[in-house]
Amino acid sequence: MHPIFTNIIHPDNLNPFMPNRRVAIQQLLMIWAGVALLPSCLQNEKKVSIPLKLINILPEDENMLAELAEIILPKTDTPGAKDLSAHLFALKMVDDCYSKANQEKYLEGMKAFESFITKKTGKSFTELSLSERQSIVAELDMQKPSGDALSFFYHSTKRLTVQAYTTCEYYMTKIRGYKMIPGNFQGCIPLKTA
Repeated sequence: MHPIFTNIIHPDNLNPFMPNRRVAIQQLLMIWAGVALLPSCLQNEKKVSIPLKLINILPEDENMLAELAEIILPKTDTPGAKDLSAHLFALKMVDDCYSKANQEKYLEGMKAFESFITKKTGKSFTELSLSERQSIVAELDMQKPSGDALSFFYHSTKRLTVQAYTTCEYYMTKIRGYKMIPGNFQGCIPLKTA
């Protein structure tokens, strides 16, 4: 036989253009791995800090909420609301504890708050200076709570921010001096009668 035909007739190489089984399986596994990793490569890098099940907000909304919480309880010689993540507590409470109707009203109020700020100043809340933020919050504090979404959002956020601050570990241990037991048990002291 001619040496050119020996390669073609050889039993291990019936078709020189056909890859063997091992190479085909390796290539197929590489393709599957690429398909599995592709969604994680295409995700938005900006995410909300905590996982929320029922409400969807953007990172910009979380930043706005953090700045609002910081205006409500600013940083002084004690940490502010932003340092203690009071805005994340507020989001988690809205996500876990509010009814579906109140969650929708809260999100609608968040949008109404941003549009109120934009109409009033021409900028978003996070772009405003500290004095502008304080004046807007003071204006909202002067208004009585009404049934509209903006009022519901602001007063809910304020209440949840204060609740987060007054129940955090820093406040309970450093400011209030909370003790788990109302007093120390001293068995060797006689009981006083009233």
